[in-house]
Amino acid sequence: RQQRMPIPEAVTPSIFAAGTPTRGVFAYGLSNGKAIVCKLSYKITYPNDVRVITPQLSFPFGEDPLVIDEEAGSLTHLALQDSDENLTLVAATSDKRIVVANFTKEQSLLGDEVSLESTYSSIDDYDDEVSFLLLSLNQTNLYIANAAGQLNHYDASDKENVKLVQKLSIVKPNRQLTSLEFLTGDISLLAGDSTGNITQWFAVRNERNDEVLTPIRSFQLGTSPISAISSEQRRKGFVAANTAGTIGIFHTTAQRSLLNRQIESASLNVAGLSPRANALLLEDSNQLLHFMHIKNEHPEVSWSSLWKKVWYESYPSPQYIWQSSSADNDFEPKLSLTPLVFGTLKAAFYAMLFAIPLAILGAIYTAYFMAPRMRKIVKPSIETMEALPTVILGFLAGLWLAPLIEDNLPGIFSLLLIMPIGVLAFAYLWQRLPTHMRHWIPEGWTAALLIPVVLLLGAAAMSMSKPLELWLFDGNMRAWLSNDLGIDFDQRNSIVVGFAMGFAVIPTIFSIAEDAIFSVPKHLTFGSLALGATLWQTLTRVVILTASPGIFSAVMIGLGRAVGETMIVLMATGNTPVMDFSMFQGMRTLAANIAVEMPESELHSTHYRVLFLAALVLFTFTFVFNTFAEIVRQRLRVKYSSL
Repeated sequence: RQQRMPIPEAVTPSIFAAGTPTRGVFAYGLSNGKAIVCKLSYKITYPNDVRVITPQLSFPFGEDPLVIDEEAGSLTHLALQDSDENLTLVAATSDKRIVVANFTKEQSLLGDEVSLESTYSSIDDYDDEVSFLLLSLNQTNLYIANAAGQLNHYDASDKENVKLVQKLSIVKPNRQLTSLEFLTGDISLLAGDSTGNITQWFAVRNERNDEVLTPIRSFQLGTSPISAISSEQRRKGFVAANTAGTIGIFHTTAQRSLLNRQIESASLNVAGLSPRANALLLEDSNQLLHFMHIKNEHPEVSWSSLWKKVWYESYPSPQYIWQSSSADNDFEPKLSLTPLVFGTLKAAFYAMLFAIPLAILGAIYTAYFMAPRMRKIVKPSIETMEALPTVILGFLAGLWLAPLIEDNLPGIFSLLLIMPIGVLAFAYLWQRLPTHMRHWIPEGWTAALLIPVVLLLGAAAMSMSKPLELWLFDGNMRAWLSNDLGIDFDQRNSIVVGFAMGFAVIPTIFSIAEDAIFSVPKHLTFGSLALGATLWQTLTRVVILTASPGIFSAVMIGLGRAVGETMIVLMATGNTPVMDFSMFQGMRTLAANIAVEMPESELHSTHYRVLFLAALVLFTFTFVFNTFAEIVRQRLRVKYSSL
């Protein structure tokens, strides 16, 4: 379709400028200091069931040219951005002035009449040649640069009082700035110089809380000057062309150079990407057009974006971040698997820290010291715990255990001190009883006496929680942790995961370890005792060494289950992918992340494939753990088979 612009007679277009591609707004700057603003849209119809796309031009701010320069100077450079009710144009004039014009739509309350309210201001502190003029999508950041690479950053929030924020050089000495464009989202600047280097810049807050433009990463396209840069509309990638006829396709977040190809011997001056970044249109210095199809499906993925720290837009420093989606089309995907792997290992660590001592020591006592009748009760009872669905454990941990621990933090920590001291004190008192009284309890049944002791000690510790919190922490231990120690506290944290997942892992470790210890040949035990060894000497020097392959296998199988656990960590943690080893912080594991995000991921998207990669990493973990466990088990078996 062809349509003539309503340009007055004896007036010629002097400059063309386009806003953000997703808005479809562009403008012609005229030789009389005015501008015509147009908006391009596409109407889709289906006559006779055939899809027809018709381009349409509209004039959202009227067909009459808008006055930009009241002194009627010819416009030499122009930048514009719009919203539904607001339009800002910044222009450089032929007499080297810079004018800021803002237009606001005003609709009558009594009718449908629409009027424009305009405000004008000028930038008086820029007296250099204007080579590049950029205005951000939110109409608050204005960038003016010359060919030498000197850039002025202005705050244009107040259109009547535009303030200089920063002045700096964005190219190295003895180089020229040959191209300057926004990356999608208008947060980052892409600066191409005369040596083929392209640098990404965006604002970072310094120690004084000032936003300072900072060079983040660089890309190289040959050694000829960069002549054109075109950013993708939906991803953080871009295409660059140079004067030697070479194009390059790059992705900023992944810091990847995806393509470097010679297209033409002449200079490539204009580059335009399709909205889906699957087609590229180039124009060379001979005014020849070059059209290319592009297949670039997953540029966001690289070794550095998955496993290393990445400096994301608007972040103060490089970090490990997982944030796969957002409501914003200009969102920068953050697909670092490192915090997920860290969360998986952290959850497994706290679970094993809770489970291993209880399960192994319980297995030793059950298999070696406990009476056979009592063992027939205890062992099946603990093994029955393994049949409890983990979703029930996660539900209880998230809705009951987590608030309980938060409300009784002093009691939980005092329990770690009171319980062992109380049990040891009871054991000491038991040993001090007369022999005939201790014989009232049959041999191997004394552990049953600890049940009421443990319950009473636990109740005592929890009852002391509130008085201790009032006495030591002014009634709020959580606030004391945050304010005095600087430790953040999440209700669903590693302590909750350790208790809940440890409870789920204990039956596995206990059952296998107990079978291994109980299966030690009795003649080894009897022979050791007959030679004068005590029960503890026989246990530590004969039984445990002989059963060590089975005990180690039990621990590794329990670790494998803890690594792959899904429902408990999904329901008992805050599911925040943070890298903090604090017991008061939550985490997100690989398994939980897959369970949460797989139903929402787009089929065959980068996010979808990275989730499969996370599943592969999880499988690799369990495979490595099991392989390592088998190797160690075989060596222990060979080493102690001579006993």
